[in-house]
Amino acid sequence: MKLTHQTPKVLAIAILFITGVSCSVVRNKHQEENYQLVFEDHFNGSTYNPAFWSSFESQKHSAPWNHYVVNDEQLAEVKNGYLHMRARWNSKTNLPETGAILTKNKFSFKYGKIEVRAKFSSAGQGGWPAIWLMPQNEVYPGWPHGGEIDIMERLNTDSFVHQVVHQTNGETKHVSTGATPSIKTEDYNTYSVVKLPNRIEFYVNDQLTMVHHPHDEFEEKWPFETDYYIILNHACADKGTSGVNFWPGSVTSTKNFPYEMAVDYVKVWKIKE
Repeated sequence: MKLTHQTPKVLAIAILFITGVSCSVVRNKHQEENYQLVFEDHFNGSTYNPAFWSSFESQKHSAPWNHYVVNDEQLAEVKNGYLHMRARWNSKTNLPETGAILTKNKFSFKYGKIEVRAKFSSAGQGGWPAIWLMPQNEVYPGWPHGGEIDIMERLNTDSFVHQVVHQTNGETKHVSTGATPSIKTEDYNTYSVVKLPNRIEFYVNDQLTMVHHPHDEFEEKWPFETDYYIILNHACADKGTSGVNFWPGSVTSTKNFPYEMAVDYVKVWKIKE
């Protein structure tokens, strides 16, 4: 996600390491021995828990991801033990309406592990669901100076997802890096980030996909040694009428709407003292 007007949680741009499946699974499981569960939501109620989550409110100067956010419970519906993040098409306005919830000012963490299990129940051209982190308390103010950690972004009906970090170099240059691991498109996948001092690890289905740490142009203005909050959303492009440059491209058909990401759970562990 590209956030141009807020100060949420961030993930720094990192050096990339690709490792074998067996080693990555062992490392991830081994680390869990040092964790203490501090946040857990299985969405067992009739609505999302207001003690944890708030709806993102539309803003006058919006970024592409939140350009069509609407505060409507149907776009972040809790039903049968799942959170259903949706993007629907409004036939009257001929524009999308999208859901977004976040834990800003309610829950954030500095170091630890976050894991989200989710499935794409319905998808199509222009869809852009995401699970990500932004800084609760920025080290450097403004995006992308404050950093951003994208645990998962999916475009359209891709068979892979994007895991990305954003920040700046020591000056004003926006720098980012990422991985594009494959997923099970018809089933649930788990998306994880382990956030450590000067190190951020990315996982999909317990397989290590990327490691990011301060290096080269990412070292001087490393913004990630602070606490981050969680954002779950299902962004969507329009048909090109707004002139906004949406990452997945424009919607070409409204046949498959509503698009939906079903979330089974969100868990966060902190590192034991």
